[in-house]
Amino acid sequence: MSNIAHQTDWKTEPMPDETDNLHFHRIFSSEEFERVRLGLVPREMEDKWFIYYENHILNIHRSWTGFHIYKIIMQPQEDNTYVVTKTIVNRNKAQYNQQNNAYDVAFLNYLIARLLLGKDVPFPMPTNISEENNAIYKHSMVGYATPDTTNIAGNEPVQINSGDRLRGCLAGGAIGDAIGSFYEGQSNIERINAEMVHGITDDTQLTLATCESIIESGQVSAASIAHYMITWYNKGKLTGLGASTLKALRDLQMGAHWALAGRSGEYAAGNGAAMRIAPLAFFINPETDRTLIRDVCSITHKNDEAYVGSLAILYSLHYIITNKWLPGISLLELITPQLPDTAVRDNLLKLQANSSLGIREAAGLVGTSGHVIESVPFSIFAADKIRESSFEEVLTEIILCGGDTDTNASLAGQIMGAFIGLSNFSRSASGMFANIKECTYILDTAHKLSKMLKKQ
Repeated sequence: MSNIAHQTDWKTEPMPDETDNLHFHRIFSSEEFERVRLGLVPREMEDKWFIYYENHILNIHRSWTGFHIYKIIMQPQEDNTYVVTKTIVNRNKAQYNQQNNAYDVAFLNYLIARLLLGKDVPFPMPTNISEENNAIYKHSMVGYATPDTTNIAGNEPVQINSGDRLRGCLAGGAIGDAIGSFYEGQSNIERINAEMVHGITDDTQLTLATCESIIESGQVSAASIAHYMITWYNKGKLTGLGASTLKALRDLQMGAHWALAGRSGEYAAGNGAAMRIAPLAFFINPETDRTLIRDVCSITHKNDEAYVGSLAILYSLHYIITNKWLPGISLLELITPQLPDTAVRDNLLKLQANSSLGIREAAGLVGTSGHVIESVPFSIFAADKIRESSFEEVLTEIILCGGDTDTNASLAGQIMGAFIGLSNFSRSASGMFANIKECTYILDTAHKLSKMLKKQ
């Protein structure tokens, strides 16, 4: 028998004195009522609502705060249906800032249909929310909007489409970069202020240049990516460049061919290729397109470790996009068998053998510098914790470890963002992204790439 939610299952607050009555009229069939009365207990931090039925009242609370937002009174009928006789909404502005009764009726219909009845219904978007902020607003209101599939027979788990994963990848990477850049080079970091958005750096900027190349050329091309990178450089749009990337761009500026520009050897073993490689995961296959991947890396980093570090990031994203990263399996288990024998792989195997370590302990084991053999394994290990911690918690732990904070947080942010999907970002993460001045351009770029994905 399915479990029924009870008030004692979750933290709850009483309905405040400031309330209003909604014109919410609904008749539930006996089958629908059996599902509704089960309620909903949050399973993850991103689940936004706690719902329970008691004494003919369906109580709907915000999960994080426990605030009582809706109270729906029902009465049984002789034909075994249940009729809504009264609906009360919280109008305390400190607890709930929605003040539009008509919208609350539409939203309440959505919550019941989606979360309790498991129906695939469209989210009611307020008319005052701009298109680029639709995904952010939706997630702030309903999180994953995933019904409890253990209580709804025959319902399949909601799948995140590749376009939403791409948007999450770019947004997550930008958040990690923008927050992490404030702390780069600092030692003994004691606390992180997630509202301190320092601005994006070359991590995100060169990722966007790569995106522009794919949009304009319609494919992944090393020559085209090099062209867009030097275009950004010539326009003064790049900040925080590493030595290998800077040398390559100066060589390109002087007319060098992309295949001959930049550093080679041990001085080219930084994480500068890995930090911009993520968009490729949505358009090529790391199993069959390795020559192309190496070419894209070698624009700035002609080094085997830099290449394998980039390959590790692409495989991490590949297994997320193809829905092969399943519960109970770590990303490290999936990707290490696919990588050539290198120091990057050795450190991934070392972390895989110590999977119970926390993020800070992992930092002590492999390091957090901009050297690709430290940065990439550490970032993937940290991102792997997204199943047990929130996006914000993982980023905080990464930055507290010091080292190359912006790139490490950006790499992990790309992986976690792709796993979650932008529409499933928490209100906190969505707020971080909204504070990045380039957020609208990032969303616009992601939208253009998403349209290309639909044509594949």
